[in-house]
Amino acid sequence: MTPKLVLVTGATGRQGSSLIHALRPADSEAHSGEHEFHVLALTRNAKSPSAKSLALQPHVTVVEGNLDSIVSIYRIFEEAKSNGGIWGVCCILAFPGLGANADGEEAQGRALANISLEYDVSNFILSSVERGGERDDDRSVLDRLAKVRIERHVKELGKKGLSWTILRPGFFMENYEGTIGSITVGVLKAGLQPTTTIQLIAVDDIGRVAAGVLKSPELFQEQILCVVGDHCTMKEQEEAYERATGRSLPNIPAFLARTLISINGHTKGLIADIERVHKIKEEGAAPDHDSQVAAAKRAYPNIQNFETWAKERASTPSRDRQWNKVTIGKLFTGQQ
Repeated sequence: MTPKLVLVTGATGRQGSSLIHALRPADSEAHSGEHEFHVLALTRNAKSPSAKSLALQPHVTVVEGNLDSIVSIYRIFEEAKSNGGIWGVCCILAFPGLGANADGEEAQGRALANISLEYDVSNFILSSVERGGERDDDRSVLDRLAKVRIERHVKELGKKGLSWTILRPGFFMENYEGTIGSITVGVLKAGLQPTTTIQLIAVDDIGRVAAGVLKSPELFQEQILCVVGDHCTMKEQEEAYERATGRSLPNIPAFLARTLISINGHTKGLIADIERVHKIKEEGAAPDHDSQVAAAKRAYPNIQNFETWAKERASTPSRDRQWNKVTIGKLFTGQQ
């Protein structure tokens, strides 16, 4: 059996690497050498430690390219023709950072979708963002606006023959890891209303949902999947974390969190957006939300809730102290 070629962008990042892991062949397949999927892991630097680690996996070929360079992406698609062509694409784009211009992200997503249509890709998966449905899309800014525009472009290409599925992940549980995570927790505790819920997802589960889509694409064609494992208030999260670990959820002192909120406009924006999404849910203004959550759970039924994630991570050290391109210095100087 010739494996299906799947191009994964952002392959060395958390979402990309989780998808690649989820597509790893079962032991029986590995012994026989017959893999259902073979991943083309896109990276800018094939010699980086993370890229070399991916290359050790039998179902992975690391390919070097840059989404800002159309020529390099065309080359990958052309070279894949000798192996039957690229069957699937999972488009995972780098977060530009809090308050950063996202024009580059939009251009990358649109270009990759265009090339996928041109080369008759059978399944195009876009990792976007959960934002309380589409009611406020025309008021989106920066990274949210880029994702909205990419989604709309992908849907338009669907009318021309591109088979697509859009994933909308919630707030990453990994945002609570490390020193940045303790700041995030403190800020959300200080800034959110006590009754405000946050839609949460473990990054590994995003990859598992994407893998489920690739394994049964006909079930998810032209569908939006809201990838959420839990939705709870900060108090409920603290209680779940303590049950799971026996410890308090790490967070900075309230006075420090309030200071950060007062001096950092992007932090205020994050809080306002979480409140906005909560209000939309409370008002029932996103009527497709529940069915979209259910669709994600059909793709991967075992999505973790926050307590399960916390229990699993209790003995695992944080992997990235500058997760999502956020740094402590820039937070306190208002640069992100």
